[in-house]
Amino acid sequence: MQVTITNKDVANLKKFMILHSKKAVRQKLISFYAVPFEFILVGIILDGFLKTVPLLSLVSLVMAVFWLIIYPMYYKNMCKKHIKLAEEMQESRVEMNFLVDDEKNIISFSPSQTPRASEKFSASSLNRIVKSEQDYFLGFKEGHHIVLPVTDESKKVVEKLSEDKQIHIECFEF
Repeated sequence: MQVTITNKDVANLKKFMILHSKKAVRQKLISFYAVPFEFILVGIILDGFLKTVPLLSLVSLVMAVFWLIIYPMYYKNMCKKHIKLAEEMQESRVEMNFLVDDEKNIISFSPSQTPRASEKFSASSLNRIVKSEQDYFLGFKEGHHIVLPVTDESKKVVEKLSEDKQIHIECFEF
């Protein structure tokens, strides 16, 4: 199947990866909550080793509270900056070939008719399909993502892929 990927599709993919990919969500949780916990833990351990009044524990608690207040604002601004950069991409259009080979259990996505090894993905590693208003995002266990614009042809292919792999199509909006 021949698809045209525009700069808007790539910008949507970047927005999806920043806000909704599993790696981004996991990183956000770790950054928001694990780091302050580590501050507190280090303060308690250092107080135990140095046999001081719980001064270091209190300092680490204050640092953890500051982290919980300041880091979410920083993270939000960082995401906004990356999304703005993604939306300001130059106009572009690339013709890509998307092929699902059921016999070889391969999904390929390449600009040429003969995909290179780096453009082939194992269909069994497909673990997530997400649909937005304009695009489908196919996520693989290795962390790779493919973006497909929503058309009648791509809808049929993605729905068949979803049925074959028994993957629920998630819907979301930006």
